[in-house]
Amino acid sequence: MEVDCKEVVDLWASRTFSRLTVAPVLLEIEGLALSFQSFVIQSVSRKANAPAHLCAKFACTLGVTSCWMDSPPSFLMTSVMADHAGARDD
Repeated sequence: MEVDCKEVVDLWASRTFSRLTVAPVLLEIEGLALSFQSFVIQSVSRKANAPAHLCAKFACTLGVTSCWMDSPPSFLMTSVMADHAGARDD
């Protein structure tokens, strides 16, 4: 899993889930990780993680859970297209 928060990477690596704000998320990830033969959390730049960052930013404004099944939401399309174009250029 790629994240743009080095602190999360460090907490995961040390299995120190003492920060109360992120502990529930890390514990949930730990449970889900058991479903995989191998699981790693690694750091990437915010630019490389732009679509995920936009989703997190948008989610902070919601009072309810939201799910998109057929196509990405409009606020995300530009970032997804730029991310896709960048992947082709690599």
